[in-house]
Amino acid sequence: MPTLTSTAGKPTAAVYVDGFNLFRRALHGRGDLKWLDLELLCSHLLPTYDVGQIRYFTARVRHVEGRNPSGPQNQEAYLRALATLPSVSLHFGTFRADKRWMALSPLERDAAGEPRRVRVRKIEEKGTDVSLASHMVCDAMHDLVDTYFLLSNDSDFAEALRLVRSRARRQVGLIVPAGAAARELLRLEPDEIRVVREGNLRESQFPDRIVDELGGFSRPKAWREAGAPFRGTGPRAG
Repeated sequence: MPTLTSTAGKPTAAVYVDGFNLFRRALHGRGDLKWLDLELLCSHLLPTYDVGQIRYFTARVRHVEGRNPSGPQNQEAYLRALATLPSVSLHFGTFRADKRWMALSPLERDAAGEPRRVRVRKIEEKGTDVSLASHMVCDAMHDLVDTYFLLSNDSDFAEALRLVRSRARRQVGLIVPAGAAARELLRLEPDEIRVVREGNLRESQFPDRIVDELGGFSRPKAWREAGAPFRGTGPRAG
């Protein structure tokens, strides 16, 4: 993999986006902000860097009883929008919704002294964390850019950041989706720390309508109705 070079005389950067963490912490219940242009967001958060690579890690959701039935369709529209951005690559794990027996909390015991259990539905995404950490470390070992930014607040990524710094000897940065950074990540003393504010999200929305090689498509209806639309037509992909 070739090293990315800056055309603007700035240090180069790559950003690794934990899609589910970003949505849970900064976009949950905010349909007016979900049509998020990651290139614009990175330009607002990292103006002194030339961000040549944005890797977005997620899993394709599927309809689960009791949840928004339009969720998978909305996500597909968003993934299609992201695919029009030259610096963005998409990486997929898997989405699982399993039924399991689990102990009650607070713990209750039956007549035999065994914990009482109930059947629950456990929803999780698998493989995205491992993929993100692997790509970040691999890119750093190949000296892809000057600084490697994690956009997540999941402390499970602390070891990947530590390896980028100690083994690849590269700078690491942290972009916190919202609120305070996790202690495990702060203990690494990242070279750069940014926090995503609502203003950053609002200023980084795709146009309502985008055109790619397949034609035109729009921001999902539910997201349009959640806030005032940003009007215009986006560029063609490629």
